[in-house]
Amino acid sequence: MLEIMVGVLYLVGAGFNLVYTLRHAESFFTDFVKGAWLRPARRFVTSLIVPNGVVFTLALIAFQIAVGVAILSRGSAATLALVVGAVFAMVVSLFSSPGGTVGNLALAAIQLVLAGAR
Repeated sequence: MLEIMVGVLYLVGAGFNLVYTLRHAESFFTDFVKGAWLRPARRFVTSLIVPNGVVFTLALIAFQIAVGVAILSRGSAATLALVVGAVFAMVVSLFSSPGGTVGNLALAAIQLVLAGAR
């Protein structure tokens, strides 16, 4: 059940990014970077992601859909998707606010436990 919830979470994230972030990429990522606690991460997002927000958002949507579908397939690709999703969540935690960091690290831990249980 938890595995299904994680897969759905990725698809909901893709939906949000498709409906909202794609249309407001520059302002979304500019606001996102304001909450980042790691200074090099703020510079990275400001110099690379903000100017290329639409391209980055499209890549993020494709990634989230691929991971979500792979997890929900419950097949052999699900284990890899859980591990890749965990790595993604750990990387995103470096760019997040302190609260976002805690949430992303918790998501990473859940995904790693699920992958290990497969």
